Amino acid sequence: MGSLSLSSHVHVFPCPNCRETINTSMQECPFCSTPIDGAAAETAAAETSRISQACSDASYLKIMLGILLPFGVLIFVPILGMIGLFGFVFVKYAILVMTIRWWVKYGKIKTTDPDFSKARGTTIFVAAIDVLVVAFLHVYLFGLRV
Repeated sequence: MGSLSLSSHVHVFPCPNCRETINTSMQECPFCSTPIDGAAAETAAAETSRISQACSDASYLKIMLGILLPFGVLIFVPILGMIGLFGFVFVKYAILVMTIRWWVKYGKIKTTDPDFSKARGTTIFVAAIDVLVVAFLHVYLFGLRV
C-alpha cells in the first residue's frame, strides 16, 4: 500500500529543450519527448528552487517596505505613538538585515530568469529607499551637522 506524504523527493525544473516545467521523476519531457538525465534534473531543480526562494525573499522585502510607512504614520497618532515607533524601528532594521541576507545568499546567482532579475531590482529598490529613510531621519532629527 502506497503512503501519502507531504514531503516529497520530486522537484520541478524547466526542460532543457522546451523550457516547460516538469518534475524530476520524469524520464523524458512530456511536452517535447527530450530524454531527461536524472542527475542533471536534480541539479536544475535545486537551482530552480534557489531562484524561487530568492524571488520570494525579495517579495518579503517589498512587503516590509510597505509596512514601514503605516508604522511611521502611527508615530504621530496619540496613544498609538509608541506602537508606531517600535514597529517603525523594528521593521527599519529588519529590512536592513534581510537586504544584507538576500545579497549574501543570492547575490552571486547567475541566471537569465526574468523573475530573478525582477527580484534583484526589487532588492536594490528596497535598499535605496531604506537608505533614503535613514538619511531623512538623520537630517530631520539631527540637522545637517557634519
